[in-house]
Amino acid sequence: MGTIKLDHISKIEGHADLYVKIDDKEIKELSLDGVEGARYFEGFLKGRKYNEVHHIVSRICGVCSQSHLLCGLKAIENALHVTLTPQAKTLRKLILYGSILQSHVLHLYFLALPDYLGYESAIAMASKYKDEVKVALQLKKLANDICTTIGGRDVHCVTPVVGGFSKLPSQKAVDDLILRLKKSRKHMQATFDLFASIKAPSFERKTEYVALKDPEEYAFYQGRIVSTEGIDVSQKKYKKVLHEKVKDTSSAKFVSATNNLPFMTGSLARMNLNHPQLNESAKKAIQKAGYSFPSHDPFMNNIAQAVELLHLTDETISLLEKLDLKPEEPVEYDVKAGKGVAALEVPRGTVYHEYELDDNGFVAKANIIAPTTQNLYNIEKDLWKFIPGILDKEESEVVMDIEKLIRAYDPCLSCAAHFLNVEFDRV
Repeated sequence: MGTIKLDHISKIEGHADLYVKIDDKEIKELSLDGVEGARYFEGFLKGRKYNEVHHIVSRICGVCSQSHLLCGLKAIENALHVTLTPQAKTLRKLILYGSILQSHVLHLYFLALPDYLGYESAIAMASKYKDEVKVALQLKKLANDICTTIGGRDVHCVTPVVGGFSKLPSQKAVDDLILRLKKSRKHMQATFDLFASIKAPSFERKTEYVALKDPEEYAFYQGRIVSTEGIDVSQKKYKKVLHEKVKDTSSAKFVSATNNLPFMTGSLARMNLNHPQLNESAKKAIQKAGYSFPSHDPFMNNIAQAVELLHLTDETISLLEKLDLKPEEPVEYDVKAGKGVAALEVPRGTVYHEYELDDNGFVAKANIIAPTTQNLYNIEKDLWKFIPGILDKEESEVVMDIEKLIRAYDPCLSCAAHFLNVEFDRV
């Protein structure tokens, strides 16, 4: 086996290619490249009005639309020194939680599970695993409805605006969600049990993990940037610890952290850094299955997502039950020059948005770092170590195991392919 070339790796969001050159079971070259077209979002945000930003950035990706919408809003609000009401903050968190449930269900059932059951797709496995596919569709519909109830749509929410919300949900709709979420608990537990029963490839590589950390809760909506190697900074200082670089074969940037080394962000990073703050249902599931964290096995990202399904189901129920809806308008604010940074924990890891506004509220500068951009470098390093250990297998099995590893990160190349034109002068 001299060369492994995977064009358009399947069952991920977006497009990626992998090239591996092997000589006598030793890797000589390896390159994982995002091959989405350049998106130019940071470029065409320049000159746009501050209150257009969140609607525009949600279009970076349909799967991650709420992630970018909420982070974009938060960054703009930070630039304008806008403080949300407690009710508006709770509603924002509910959209975020709903979007993570949406994405985790999609990834686990429709992208990851077919690999382990021996099928090309969830559609192909539906005849034998009808109940599992039915549960997946029900859970996805429920997660969609959380976003629709609070945000007005299940993709590209419309009710969140700068300073709050343009429309609030009805109490009846909230009560209906609570009832459905409580009924879904058994299906979330069944999802965890299903993935806990699956035998994944055995692989570990010591890695730095980066996520937000909040002393009050398992962090998603707020927190400081921390890592397993000692990073601990405010969100405003993200550029001091994250270093973007251009790779000339990829339409996505690569990002490094401590000592310019790769790192992982996402569910496994959150679990490694914040697992003591999980709620009881999630902790019990981990204990019963015999898992322990921190883990340096990237395949455990699937398990970490399944744990977060349990955690977020109960957290969403709790927020909805405490919600005492009262009519309120978005808070008032003055449009002025300013700079705002925001970070959120979203399905695939930490997302960063930064905007600089001029005196009239038009965007002068924009920077967006999506989770997959941060993970690409680490995936490459994993593959350098992982592939030599599986080369004795049949070629089809080698390819499948490589794809399983890449898919375990739940990459989203539409989000990652965002950088501006770069001109190279080669000598």
